[in-house]
Amino acid sequence: MVTRRAFAGGMALGAAALATLPAAAQAGEQPPQYPAAPWTGAGTVRRAGGELHYVSLGEDGAALPVVLLHKLGGWVADWRDVAPALARGRRVIAIDLPGHGASRWQGTPPQVQTVMETATLVLGALQDMGLPQVDLVGTSLGGCVAVAMAALAPERVRRLALPCCVLGPASTHEQVAAKEKGQAAMFTAEGDPLPGDPGLARDIFGLRDFERIGAEQNASRARAGRWIRPHERGVAYTDFVELMRRITAPTLLLYGGHDTFFLKYRPTAEANLRDVRSVVLSDASGFPVQDDPQETALELVRFFA
Repeated sequence: MVTRRAFAGGMALGAAALATLPAAAQAGEQPPQYPAAPWTGAGTVRRAGGELHYVSLGEDGAALPVVLLHKLGGWVADWRDVAPALARGRRVIAIDLPGHGASRWQGTPPQVQTVMETATLVLGALQDMGLPQVDLVGTSLGGCVAVAMAALAPERVRRLALPCCVLGPASTHEQVAAKEKGQAAMFTAEGDPLPGDPGLARDIFGLRDFERIGAEQNASRARAGRWIRPHERGVAYTDFVELMRRITAPTLLLYGGHDTFFLKYRPTAEANLRDVRSVVLSDASGFPVQDDPQETALELVRFFA
């Protein structure tokens, strides 16, 4: 059990310490390092078969803590430019999802890492950290996990914010196989992600700062390695329409006006969430957390207030 005292202070690490991360699982190579970030605390929580790594910023205040969950192939550093605005008068916790960043699991990644499985791991970790209720933000994969958390344990999530998430019905095995066949050039035969062309992120997601964000995305995907496809399959096999209908928490949908990928899920999400507010950031991309962090943070602060 991680006590509140240990969480708040005893496990605190400086930003320099966060650069010392576990060695890569492949060929003894040093893994890509986190970019410089504002975090003032960090720690790990043991869960079944592994451990979840988290970082934190701010102090306990009148408001509930806010928990941040990153995108597929991302890491906690994705939130470094959003977290400071959210940490005024409250604690902000960003979590590396299983197999991502500095979160580590034993053995070979599974064929499928289900969204429900990840959601229960995060809910268990928050319980161990002494956090019975939180405000929750998730983007991309993190948003899918956040939806499952809010559906499974509505009493644990006061408010839910979802910047740019895939929130549709479940795919068939045939559809998933066809998609993976089309993505074959993005992975090695063993399932490791290959460096991507940042220009594709610009074309698909409308990224403005595509060179910087694309380079960081390659680094964070290299850290996640063979965990990317199991998580992606878990998202594909999940019926988010059914899950959204269970959610009682007020929910913010946040999109980028230059995005051509996530916006197509907006009508389905708006139709199936009970208490929903939808905002489009006109100058943002499909990665608003990284591409337009100031406007993203402003909308989140407004919503949680």
